[in-house]
Amino acid sequence: MKMASWMVGVDTGGTFTDLVAFERESGETRLVKVPSYPPDPSQAVMNALGQLAEGGVNPTQIDFFAHGTTVGTNAVLEHDGAVTGLLITRGFRATYEAQGWIQPSGDDLVNPLYRKPPMLVPQYLTEEVSGRLDYRGEEIEPLDEAVVRTAVHRLVQRGVESIAICLLFSYLNDAHERRVAAIVAEEAPQVRISLSVDILPVIREYPRLSTTAIDAYVGPKVEGYLHRLDKALDDFGVVTPQKFLMQSNGGLMRITIAARHPNQTLLSGPSAGVIAATETARSSACSHVLTFDMGGTSADIGVIVDGRILESSENRIAEHDIATPMLEIRTLGAGGGTIAFIGKDGLLKVGPESSGSLPGPVCYGRGGEQPTVTDANLLLGSLSTGSKLAGKMTLDRAAAEAAMTGRIGDKLHLTALETAIGIIRIVNNQMAVDLRIALREQGQDARRFTLMPFGGAGPLHACYLARAVGISRVLVPLHPGINCATGLLQTVVRHSYMRSALGTLGQYPAEQMNALFADLEEQAYREAADEGFARDTVEVRRQIDLRYPHQGYALGVDCPAGDIVDGDRHTIRGDFDELHRRIYGQSADEDPEIVAFRVTSAIAVPTLVSPPVERTDGNVARALTGERPLYDVDLDREFTARIYDRAKLRAGDVIEGPAIIDQYDSTTVLLADFVAMVADDGVLAIERRQAA
Repeated sequence: MKMASWMVGVDTGGTFTDLVAFERESGETRLVKVPSYPPDPSQAVMNALGQLAEGGVNPTQIDFFAHGTTVGTNAVLEHDGAVTGLLITRGFRATYEAQGWIQPSGDDLVNPLYRKPPMLVPQYLTEEVSGRLDYRGEEIEPLDEAVVRTAVHRLVQRGVESIAICLLFSYLNDAHERRVAAIVAEEAPQVRISLSVDILPVIREYPRLSTTAIDAYVGPKVEGYLHRLDKALDDFGVVTPQKFLMQSNGGLMRITIAARHPNQTLLSGPSAGVIAATETARSSACSHVLTFDMGGTSADIGVIVDGRILESSENRIAEHDIATPMLEIRTLGAGGGTIAFIGKDGLLKVGPESSGSLPGPVCYGRGGEQPTVTDANLLLGSLSTGSKLAGKMTLDRAAAEAAMTGRIGDKLHLTALETAIGIIRIVNNQMAVDLRIALREQGQDARRFTLMPFGGAGPLHACYLARAVGISRVLVPLHPGINCATGLLQTVVRHSYMRSALGTLGQYPAEQMNALFADLEEQAYREAADEGFARDTVEVRRQIDLRYPHQGYALGVDCPAGDIVDGDRHTIRGDFDELHRRIYGQSADEDPEIVAFRVTSAIAVPTLVSPPVERTDGNVARALTGERPLYDVDLDREFTARIYDRAKLRAGDVIEGPAIIDQYDSTTVLLADFVAMVADDGVLAIERRQAA
């Protein structure tokens, strides 16, 4: 008998850690959801694997493992990274402190107490080094190695654990930076080094510096976590070499390689969710999808246009700029564990602070004392004491009511129900605003889009948000609460390589373009070999980042796979004009400037293939488990909602709202003006009924 072969994806969130396991031959799927453990997320990963093993899956049967993590993101959000030093060109120590073009926006514009976020590398840990290159990368002042050694000694005496090195024009000539790194390795071998020419060898000093500083800041924590996890997996019996981590660009890389590139992991978990959503959109024939991933701590929004989500090199994590290529995902502090409170102005506020996994919402009964969005949903009937989160966690309604009244209601002269209504209205409005902004930033019309909610809390709020934003169709994936874990098993190994070389598209020599692309491709093949992949398994994609003269931003445009010839310039130029017109509404009659050359490598690995769902027998009553009151905060009215077990629904089943659809990993609330049908792949296709 052939031994079972399991693919496993594990995503660690702020509240829960989710596991999906897929057996290739039989198509069997298993789900595990356990509480996260923020002090050491690897413990929750191993707890989830332990439950899988208790269910009969031998760890040695796992031949593919993929992981999504928030370790790097949380280090930045919580300002809990390494003590980091910075070595920079003499005369430029204020570059990082100035923080480029950061300025207040939104409510901060009228906040007299606004301050820029604290630097990851303070001035007292910044040291200047002598030595200078000009704008062509030519040396005009030799590197003073004695100054470098003195600077390193000072940083070590101040307790640095990691050092970022970013020198002027190093992207054109890396000699000075690499020599500085060698000196640091000699003088302080215990210190981790982040080198800008390895992390982001492109023009624009501040984004390159900020990205390098982030890599250095989160590096020790991410690297230590991944090495610890890799060893724990080996000790547990997961000895397959195919152990991967999700990157911010939506692709996988080997865990051991990811430990060397922490800056590429900051959107690890959210990217996996968007990848899964893109696959669901494809199977559902939806070209325009607005993704909404709401977990316990935050909500992430992505915009899929023509089946693709944009990748951006101008991103921000907790107000810190990072130019590593990432999927364009918008994040806000709105999750099931988001805390409600009375603000200094005496008004009800919601978020962004979260109760997280420990202690969690009050109704979890794990020591939480402050009312949250989950507590409000419980009082409104979207959840109930009969709902078992993660299949086993029961909810305490009395505790939620007491906290709602004692912490907020009594002070605002509101009942527990009125307080819960206010909380849900506020958080729904906050999320609807961000959904509209995400669409507006790309010049998109909400009426063309389908909303796809996932995460444990996304389907609870989806119908409210569809109403608010003006979307008439909602798609809920088969397993929304573990969608990010599913996405880990639906992508490829992917890497991006960049190098700046300035000039105009019309005049830049074709042979130099081809030489730059060839160098980047050779780097891609070398790293693929490091990961154990043969050269013929690597597919490469060439792009040029272009901008119109005097612009401060660039767009990536695809190039021919083979050598570029002069005749290709017209096609590349036309594609850039069209892309610029689609995103920004206009184009210019000017020869675009080249900012950087980019090569993306992709290597196919096994992916999850979900079997079709059994067809309906026409009797949806098989899935009916009862009914309960459901309060609609938009209509300010209570309804009686039927409750259905999603595991018992079949393809073709139709459910009329108001209804509540429960499942192991999430709950879907179907408001009175919506109707749902189960698609062949198990996806809930929800339509809003037109008013009579």
